[in-house]
Amino acid sequence: MIHKGVKPDNKAYTCLIHGYCSSGQGKEVVRMLKEMSAHGHHPDVVTCSSLLDYHCKNGRCTEARKIFDYMIEKGTKPNVTAYNTLLNGYATKGALSDMHGLLDLMAGNDISPDHYTVNTVLWAYAKGDMIDEAMHIFDQMRQQGLSLNEVSYGAIIDALCKFGRVDEAMLKFNQMINEGVTPGIVVFSSLVYGLCTVGKWDKAEELFSEMLSQGIHPDATFFTRIMHNLCNGGRVTEAQSLVDLMSGKFSEAQELYLNMIKSGMQLDIYTYNIILNGLCKNSCVDEAFKIFQSLCSKGFQLHILTFTIMIDALLKSGRKEDAMDMFTAISTHGLVPDVMTYGLMIENLIKEGLLEESDNLYLAMEKSGCTPNSCMLNALVRRLLHQGEVMRVGAYLSKIDEMNFSLEASTTSLLISVFSREEYQHQMMSLPKKYHFLVDAKKRGLFQRNWILNCVETSLCDP
Repeated sequence: MIHKGVKPDNKAYTCLIHGYCSSGQGKEVVRMLKEMSAHGHHPDVVTCSSLLDYHCKNGRCTEARKIFDYMIEKGTKPNVTAYNTLLNGYATKGALSDMHGLLDLMAGNDISPDHYTVNTVLWAYAKGDMIDEAMHIFDQMRQQGLSLNEVSYGAIIDALCKFGRVDEAMLKFNQMINEGVTPGIVVFSSLVYGLCTVGKWDKAEELFSEMLSQGIHPDATFFTRIMHNLCNGGRVTEAQSLVDLMSGKFSEAQELYLNMIKSGMQLDIYTYNIILNGLCKNSCVDEAFKIFQSLCSKGFQLHILTFTIMIDALLKSGRKEDAMDMFTAISTHGLVPDVMTYGLMIENLIKEGLLEESDNLYLAMEKSGCTPNSCMLNALVRRLLHQGEVMRVGAYLSKIDEMNFSLEASTTSLLISVFSREEYQHQMMSLPKKYHFLVDAKKRGLFQRNWILNCVETSLCDP
């Protein structure tokens, strides 16, 4: 263009700068600005908006503000897009005081906020856990006659639900309906999550049915988002309660889950693991096993946790052959057992008296590169003690010591209980030397004093 004698105008430079900003080519942006200035052109509001967006997206709000102030200094009046870009930058960084100052400047320059302005401010307050301030802005905008959209309502409803203020969230939901604003899947998801946190299962099911009746079908993340938010928000009890209800304890929540499945929603493995775990913990192993088989037949990508959940449930329900078959099938799915899976199987072999097999599986675990953890080794020691296989306990106690793990209180108590019996004291020598004091302590009658027992437990639990 330049080689042919055609001089680029402001619009051409602005397009190039916008392109370089969008692709993150900062050096080219600087080069274009210098060339632009050399040809007697100056950045207009559109050019500056691209520069503002580039800096804000890279977390450089200070540099963005300098450009913004430069615009005003040179007589270029920033438009609402320029204000919104800088507001979003401040909101993302949580710089609420800077955001406030810019809003005041916006009002002083008679720039009317649009939906993006309102949504950005509401999101910033909600993100900063300043829900009451967000509510104040929300009501203020409504009083000024600005029609709020679904995103505006969604930000408020989501924040209220996360703070457990579900009744207020439902009022906002009804308000948006009355004002002709159609709620989308994000709003419904927030409300169902909120209702679950306060135990309003009937209302959650009712709301889900309403969603379906409006032709809004849940996507792949709908149910997962609810469960994920419950768990990540520390609401594990509520998450488990939801699963418990779905497993048949209460028909309302069961219908909620069934409606989700019937609607064609595709759940991911994270959600299926929660469902399978809930079913198994509520003695619905057959139902869980059917779901597991269905996932396998559909070629669903499973996780090792899926197998661990099912193996644990099958062992506890006495279906040992099914558990062994499932353990064997792990490799066919391109997975490898983890320490939890190995621990379950080894402990079960000990329980069944198959000690050689348990030893072989433990060696296979180590050979595979899977390292035992403290929880597993403590569990194996307790299982051996319960089975009366005290001669094998020493090997696992040595591993605990070698790995600088601590004995759990329940393991310590069981060791003391077993080796305080006459019939086991002659086997004390099979234990590492640090545990031999148990026999001497018994002979001296130290276990008759609870405070001495506490001291012994403390010494054994120290690495």
